[in-house]
This record gives sequence, C-alpha cells and structure tokens, in this order.
Amino acid sequence: MAFSSPVNGQDSNEAASKTALTIGILADDKPYSFFEERTPAGFSVDILREIAANSGLTFEFRAGTWPEIYAAFMRGELDAIDGISYRSERAEEILFTDPYHIRQTFLMQDSAHPVGQVKTLGDLKSLKVGVVKNIYYRGLLEESGVDLNTYDSIASMVRALAFGWVDVIIGPQLSLEYQATHAGFRFLEIAGPAPLGKLAEEDFRIGVRKDLPDLFQKIQQGLNAIPDDQRADLLERWQEFGGASLTETKSFTPSTRQSRFLKELGPVRVGVMRDYSPFSFRDAGKLQGLTVDVLDRLADLTGLQVIPVGGQWSDLLPMLEDGEIDVLANMSKNPERLSFTRFTEPYYTIPNVAFTKDKSLQFTSLKSLKGLSVALGSDIYYEDPVTRELGAGARVFTSQEAMFEALADDRVDVVLAALPNGNFWVRELGIPGVHIAGELALEGQPSGEDLRFGVRSTLAPLADILDQALAAISPTEMNTIENRWLGAGSTLKLRADEKIRFSPAEEAWLDDQNHDISYCIDNNWLPLEGVDASGNHTGLSAEVIRLFQQRGDIHFSHVATTSWPESLEAVKSGACDMLAMAMKTPERTNYLNFTDPYLQVPNIILGRIEAPFIENVGDLRDKKVAIVKDYAFSELLENRYPGLKLVEVTNETEGLRMLQDGQIEGYVTTLATASYYMQQLGLADVKVIGRIPADWSLSIATINDEPILLGIMQKLVNSLTPSERHNLQSYWRNIRIEQSVDYSLVWQLLAVVALITAMLVYWNRKLGRLNRQLETANESLARLSVTDDLTQLGNRIYFDREFRKSFQWCQRHGTGFATAMVDADLFKNINDTHGHEAGDLCLQSLANTMRAHFRRETDRLARFGGEEFVIFTSYEARQDIIQRLDSFRKAVAEKTIVFSGSEIQLTISIGLATGIPGPEDSPAQFLRLADQALYAAKRNGRNRLEARAAKN
Repeated sequence: MAFSSPVNGQDSNEAASKTALTIGILADDKPYSFFEERTPAGFSVDILREIAANSGLTFEFRAGTWPEIYAAFMRGELDAIDGISYRSERAEEILFTDPYHIRQTFLMQDSAHPVGQVKTLGDLKSLKVGVVKNIYYRGLLEESGVDLNTYDSIASMVRALAFGWVDVIIGPQLSLEYQATHAGFRFLEIAGPAPLGKLAEEDFRIGVRKDLPDLFQKIQQGLNAIPDDQRADLLERWQEFGGASLTETKSFTPSTRQSRFLKELGPVRVGVMRDYSPFSFRDAGKLQGLTVDVLDRLADLTGLQVIPVGGQWSDLLPMLEDGEIDVLANMSKNPERLSFTRFTEPYYTIPNVAFTKDKSLQFTSLKSLKGLSVALGSDIYYEDPVTRELGAGARVFTSQEAMFEALADDRVDVVLAALPNGNFWVRELGIPGVHIAGELALEGQPSGEDLRFGVRSTLAPLADILDQALAAISPTEMNTIENRWLGAGSTLKLRADEKIRFSPAEEAWLDDQNHDISYCIDNNWLPLEGVDASGNHTGLSAEVIRLFQQRGDIHFSHVATTSWPESLEAVKSGACDMLAMAMKTPERTNYLNFTDPYLQVPNIILGRIEAPFIENVGDLRDKKVAIVKDYAFSELLENRYPGLKLVEVTNETEGLRMLQDGQIEGYVTTLATASYYMQQLGLADVKVIGRIPADWSLSIATINDEPILLGIMQKLVNSLTPSERHNLQSYWRNIRIEQSVDYSLVWQLLAVVALITAMLVYWNRKLGRLNRQLETANESLARLSVTDDLTQLGNRIYFDREFRKSFQWCQRHGTGFATAMVDADLFKNINDTHGHEAGDLCLQSLANTMRAHFRRETDRLARFGGEEFVIFTSYEARQDIIQRLDSFRKAVAEKTIVFSGSEIQLTISIGLATGIPGPEDSPAQFLRLADQALYAAKRNGRNRLEARAAKN
C-alpha cells in the first residue's frame, strides 16, 4: 500500500498550510468508506469533504486495512486518520476530534421469522448467530455460550441471514441496513440493540498527531461547522438510499427530438410476466408488482402510452424477438439477446438461489447438483450452462408456480429461482421444510439477476429515453416502491382492527408531532371529498382518513381552506402536512411526495346534449375546454394537448354552469364528481361525450422534506384490505364508461343517436322527450361499453361488474359458485399459420359454442383478454358444472373451422374452481384458483379440464 512521503520534522503551521493533507481511511468499510472505481465514497468520506470545505483544507485519501493505515499514521506517513476511537493510551500521542458519529451495534432479523426480544446474551443461546470473524466482541459471545457462525464480511453475513442460514446477525446498524438495502433484502429488519454493554458503541473521530496542533484546530473547526441536520441527512442518505442525496431534485424532460419520436411512436406494447411475484404478477385480472410500479413511473416521466401485455416468459421473449411487443420488462442482459434487444440499465438486481427440502444439501457449484432433479425457468439467462452441466437432471418449466408445485410434490429436488420470487411461492403454496442451499454463481455470468427493460432494436431511441427516465426516479420514490413490494410490510395482511407497526424512526417522528398530522382537502369535489354545512370533512377521502386514524393510532387534523389552489399553497408553505387526495404530476413532485394510489377514477369530458361524441381529445382542438384551476389534469392536458384552449374555473359548479350556458365546448372532470354535481344541479342538457385515455390515480401527497411521513402514509395505504378498497370504489356511483377495442362502430352508433337527439331538440323542446332520448343513448352506450366487439360476449368491464355480484349472490344464499378459466390451446400457432383473420374466426366460433352450452339465467360469459375467456355461474351439484364444461370442451374439439379452404381444429384447456363462498372468502380467491387449475391443464397435455375445490 503506497502512502504519502514522510512529514516528520515539519512544524504544525507548515502541515496546516499544505496543499493536500493525507488522511488514512479504510478501503472496504461500506458504507463508511470504500472506493467506487477509483473514487472514495461513503458516510465518513462525505463528512471529511464537508470538513475540508469548511476549513479550506484539501484531503488526499490514502486507503488500506486498519493495521496498515494505523501503522502508517503512527510512523508519520499520514497527517491524519479517520474513524479512530478514543483510547487513553492513544491520547498520549494523538489529538482526537469530537466524535462525528457513534456507531451502534444492533441485531438484524428476517421480518418473516422474528426472534423476539433479546435483552441479554443468554437470550441468544437458543439462536444461530452470525458475526464477522475476528470482530472485537466475538470473545464475549463465545464465553457466554452463544452458537456463532462467522463470515468474512458484513455482506456475506447479511446474505446468510437472507438465505435462512442463521436466525440473527450482529453488526453496526448503518452497515447492516446499507448492505441489506443494497442487496435488495428489504425483508430484513433491525430487531433491536445488541446486548453487548459498552462494546455496543464505537466512537468515530479524526485523529491528528500531537505535533500538529494547528492542523488539529482547523479540522475540529471544520467539523464544528457542519450543522447537526446536515450530518443527520448524510447519515440517512447512506442508511436508506445508498448515498443518494435526498435533496437533489432529478427531473427528466424529453428533448424536442425525443418528444417527436414518442409522439410518432404512439402506444407501446410492454410485455410483463404475470407469474413473477413480487416483481410482476396478475391478481384478479390486474398486473401489479415492483416492475409495474417502475413502468408506471416511467410513463409519468416520459408521457409514454403503455399497453401492458401479460404472459409467461416463454411466450413473451419470442414475441419481442418477432416484433409483436415493443418492450419486455424483467429482462436480464446476455450476449445472445443483444442481436434483437437494446437494454436499459438495471433497475433492480436480485440473487438467484437454490431452494430445496434437503437440509443436508450444500450448493457451492452446479457440480454439487449432479444426480438431482433440478427445476429452472424456460429461457432464463442461465438455462444453457445449467442444462449443459446437469443434462437430463435439468427440468425446464414455463411457469414459476409450476416449478414450486413440483418441489412441493417431490417431483424435483431443487428449484433455481430468484430469491424474492421463490420466497413468494414457498409462502403462497405453503411448502413446508424448504431452505436455501446456496447462491447460483456461474463463471462469466452476473452474480445476480439484473432486471432491465429490453427494447426492440428497431426502437433504439426508446431505450435511451427510458434510461434517462430511470435515472430521474428519485431515491425516495424508488425506496417507496421497493419497500412496498420487498419490505416487511409487503406481505402484511391486517385485520380491520389491527394496528400498524411503525419503525423506531417513524415512532420517534410521530412522538415529535404528538401523533397529530394535519391535512388539507378540496372543498368542492364531492363525492370524493368536500366539506358539509358545518365545515367538517366529508366524502370518500374522509372515510380513508377515518380508517387510517383507527389503524395508525394517529390523529389527523383538517386544516380549513376555501379552494383547491389554497390547499396547494397551504401544503407548500407547511400550513398542513399532507393532502388527503391528490394526483401526481411532474410539477407537484417538486414539493410533494406521493404514496401509491389508493383510488382510480375514470376521467371524462362533458359536453352539451347536442354535442357529438368524440373519439379522442384531439377532436376538441381549438375549442374551449374547462377544468378546475390547479387540478392535476390541467398540467397534463397543457403538455399533451397544446391545441386545446384551456379555461380554468374555480370549482365544479362553475365549470358545469359555463358548459350549460354554452361558454365552453367541453368540461374535463371525473365520472364520480360529474354524476354527483349533475344530480345536485339538476342538469338534463349535459352528457358524457368522451373519455380521456388516462384515469385519475389518487394518492396521499406529503411534503417532500418529510420522507418519514411518506413512509408512514405508505404503510397506511398498504394496510387497506381488498374489501376496503372495493368499498372505496363503490363509494361513488358504480358507473363505468370505457371504450372497446374497435371504436368505429361505437362512435357511429352514438353519432346517429346524437343526430336524432339534435333533431328532436330542434323540433321539440319538451324536456320529457329529451330525457327519454338521453336515456336511450345512455342505454346504448352502457350496452356497447360492456360487450366485446369480436365475440359479442361480455368484456373486461362486464366481468369486473358482474363477477363480484355473482359471487356475493352465492355467498348470501349459501350456493355453490363456479369460476372457469378457458384458454385456446396453441392459439399463436393458428395466427402464425393461417393469419389473424383465421384466429378471429376461431374465437368467434368458440364464443358461439360457449353460448350454446351456457344458457341458464345465472350463467355469465366474458372474454378475459386475447384467447382467454371466463365462465362464472352458480350450481347445485359440483358434478353438474364439471359435466357441462367437459361437454363444452368436447364440442369445441369436435368442431371443424374452415377458413380459405383450410380446416382448423381448435381445442381448449379449462381450469375450474368450485365451492360455497364463506364470509371470509373473496372472488379473487376463486379466480386465482381457476387460473392455477388452467396452468395445470396446460401442463398436463392441454385439451382437458382440471378442477379444484375452493371449499367443501
């Protein structure tokens, strides 16, 4: 290790005035001091840089192990040394600054397997405890009879805890949390202080030789000049965000060229794995997960229109290669894929590990799996080396769930999978006795699975745009997303009467606020939120606040304002801590942080009764369109539709009156508030003329200089149960207007209706006839909005509306409820071989056969998406519904479809879930079980029915 030339003999003034003073730091002590490439980084390095800036000194960092830098310092080869603790014997030769940090030693545990309270060393005797070898308190632990496992570094120790090899680990709090966060182990948490007495604390100071008092004074003065809040900010940066600044505001605005490219590009089809929990998965028909949240944030930043395409990896990868989708999420980079893919930088990296029930198995390399049956995912980046090494022992699966079902049934010995995904399926399937045998590390391959967005090579500029947008996602936002899906709270399922468990830092913050949080609202936005005659908060957001107040043991104080703009100013100035209901926009992120949305509300355009229906917002170009001042969509409409003549109004009532009086041609609002105010004002000459292709995603918004408050509110939002979220959606009138896949027929019909209505208005002004015509138009719109254009079965809107109704009817009457997922087998081959017209004909034939077999009053049929359908109904005898479905399956297989002289044989696979719903059951459980049964039908050879009982 090279150090500066000796400085023995120089006087103190000479040393203090040197151009560059050499200071020794530890080379690998993350996050205190380490090197990123050749640049020193870390909490201690940041402190030293602040000292240098405050004192006018310049430090030259020299790194090494502690014995190396301490010996060099004592030989006079260094002017100062960092991170040294005070000892009386050292004070004879060294001047010590005041401590700039007290390193606390803590216990860390897996949140899924808490160790309970540990107050004494005796409490550790029943546990497997991990420590770094040669740590100074190791002797004390061994003397107390603690079962120790030693590791060469804190990083290795943290991984051992994440893999379940030890019950608890001991180390510096900052180092443990940094390593856990950096490795993506959000489920690891601090369990409390280590019971080590005085050894639990270590003071960090800067040491200077005694013959350099002037230099010491300058360093001490520079240290004193660092404000306490700045020091706390630096500590939090490294503790929570890996060193990223909380105050740095990143932004991304596409360049003119990029904006033109995005506009010409139009909607982008993004492939998202539907069985890759917790990163992306489908629950009750909705794609969600960490990747989906990141994708949503990228869409916000870039204005990109995203069409998610859910599927299995084995289907999505060929679709990207063939150009059927434009982007593929959850994609790792490897040389083979570079020929057809442009990759973004990773947005997350996770370790791949070996899951097994064999407690004796130690996985150090692929050779240790010889002779075993090993499951891995199809087309995963390590498939080739694993299959080459293991030969017939490697079993490739197309579904994550199927791999772990095979492990549960002892059909495979080992499953290779990403750590969070495997943990999810082990919990989801309730597989007992599973442990992690080791981490998959292949020569020449990345040590973990690097999750990126893969873009079609022909759309290379899009990869650069996504990269820039990824870099603009703030540390707070990414931390919130990761905590939501990977943190301890991500698997928490609260009962309505349970309390949220906050972290020590969050509890301390709440104590400082006397458990009181102030908030502002929009006074004129009912039924979503508003005030009653007495000035009290009412509406949907009031119900949300009530739930949070009960669950978090927090008092929320409503700060009265007169308007929404005044509420925004109030939160900006600190007059209130948060907004109860707000939508994220680029401008608002400059002063607000946002939780995940807890409510989605359709965004519509109102017009006068005689106005034609519009196909898109661009049809209103150069026309006056009103929106309430400072509403989120005011900013978004200005950016996306500059041709609109936007008129800002004070509140909903003013906007509706202006529309009624003909002062404006359109009014942008939510379906919920439009329904409410049109009824309140008795407006019969105003109607919905179109929908804006983006809904109101409403969140809690907190002031951005209080990141702890954001964490508190995110936990409260996460605590909302599915039934509570459903009740919130039902709070406003259950009206949905959503366009079908093919708009032309809808708008042609509606245009005819509008024309007839206009003629009636012209010839007869009688309000009764107008109302009857409006009712007819609305009925037509309602029917078309829930019908799939191709098959004439119900669409997803129909399914969302009827599925829960049917379930609840069976629940109330104690009747059997059946949910069947139907999927056309190898449908892609039909499209590839005969063309999409043939595929459409097959789907129409399938729908006709389905209608012929399910004609009962309680039978409900819907196209779920693509070639997937769902049948749900009540039943008296389980065998009856099984026979009906199997008869339907056989009829499809026996039918020959003729297209352009070719005969096409179509078969289907069916997954059935049956049972009598109980009070604690949900419709999502039946849908999930049917989906699992469908996967089993596919896996077991297709053209078959698999049935599973939800309840006896």
